[in-house]
Amino acid sequence: MSKLTEWAEGLLLSAGGRKLVGKAGIVPVRRLADRIGLTDALSSALVRRDFHPVHDRGGVLVAAACAVLLGARSIAGIDVMRQAALVLGHPASASTLYRTLDAIGPVQLAKITSARAKVRARVHDLLDLRPGGFPWIRVDSRPLTGWTVLDIDASFVPAHSDKEGAGPHRKGFGLHPLLVFLDNTDEHLVCRLRPGSAGANTASDHIDVATEAVRQLPTRRRRKVLFRADGAGSTKEWLAWIASGGGNKANTWEYSVGWTRDEDFWSALAKVPKGAWTPALDTKGTPREDAALAEITDLLDLGEWPPGLRVTVRREPVHPKYARDLKPYEIATGFRYQAIATNTPGRQLQWLDARHRVHAHVESGIRRSKSLTLTRLPSFKFALNQAWCTLLALAMDLLSWLQLLALDGKLTRAEPATVRSELFDVPAKLTEHARRRELKFDPDWPAAHRAVAVWDCIQALPDPG
Repeated sequence: MSKLTEWAEGLLLSAGGRKLVGKAGIVPVRRLADRIGLTDALSSALVRRDFHPVHDRGGVLVAAACAVLLGARSIAGIDVMRQAALVLGHPASASTLYRTLDAIGPVQLAKITSARAKVRARVHDLLDLRPGGFPWIRVDSRPLTGWTVLDIDASFVPAHSDKEGAGPHRKGFGLHPLLVFLDNTDEHLVCRLRPGSAGANTASDHIDVATEAVRQLPTRRRRKVLFRADGAGSTKEWLAWIASGGGNKANTWEYSVGWTRDEDFWSALAKVPKGAWTPALDTKGTPREDAALAEITDLLDLGEWPPGLRVTVRREPVHPKYARDLKPYEIATGFRYQAIATNTPGRQLQWLDARHRVHAHVESGIRRSKSLTLTRLPSFKFALNQAWCTLLALAMDLLSWLQLLALDGKLTRAEPATVRSELFDVPAKLTEHARRRELKFDPDWPAAHRAVAVWDCIQALPDPG
């Protein structure tokens, strides 16, 4: 036997193991859902007076969300929860999950949305009690205390089979959901499925999802809100809605969105004096010699736009990947220009620029969504796929809450796959003695001690009121 294969010498495989739990690290996540009241809230939202199913519908959704975190990419993937059945009980079948999702229409979606908002308020109470308090966004190393930051973006999802609502898009054939993330906590507030032909800059869609996102927030988080979006968000109607505080004068809402570079923009840019450019700052707050900022508000015709709108421009050297898309003015000057619009008064250009550039974090949320289930819509039915998107948002919220309330170190910002491999996939053995059950992890596994610590942290959370 060669040295490369001697590891197999004397090795036998059998099916004699008993009371083994393969995905024991998911048990704390399932417990978290109970401790914060998510399971009960979903159960109440989906209860039916005329029918009493074997599996509680709220429990089915929570189990499915846990399966998504374990890597399930389809309805049948809920079977992965069977590896923890000795502790959590046998999960619903794939057909039961399908019927649960298929029964979620507009009325049920509204009830689930209300249940999520109720639980979110509970979680934010717990976040306020943490040693570090609520995670405020930092700009130029200083916290935006009191400000809730919502990032909105659309993302194309290709359809590789016939799906209701799928249509042509400049990136292919598929669907075009609109997503909203709470940047303070990485919570996935809204995942609104839309037809593939839906526009990226449709003002009514932005107002609808922004309204739904704000309703997901506890009342105290709604007073001071910053909405961030790319150039698709620079529509007069949406910006006017934000500036009005959603129609509530008690709200102080601001926006920071990309600005369309039309002919008026290029004409105004050509009028900026050379001495008007201010050095931009790098991530450490140090002025950059090759990047600069200028405000062109007074050079634009903004008569039909909401009062208080400001437009700032950033110029920087041309990166090779943008070389093919340069405009004539950019080719002539040797710089690439980006513009943002905001209604924030008084702030310096460097600060406004730094605040908006953090919007790039929305790409992380979209990447996590797609790495889980967003690209694997399971049905032809549009309504069922919308329910699947809601399930995805539940899973991402659970992961965010776990990272905020129970994890530490690098796992607090880790991708789903990393948390899965370093926590969820750890195995254990279930023992029973004196009417008590105990999950025993191998102490030689680093993830074993982490799983125990997470469980203890979740168990220590106050009971939901």
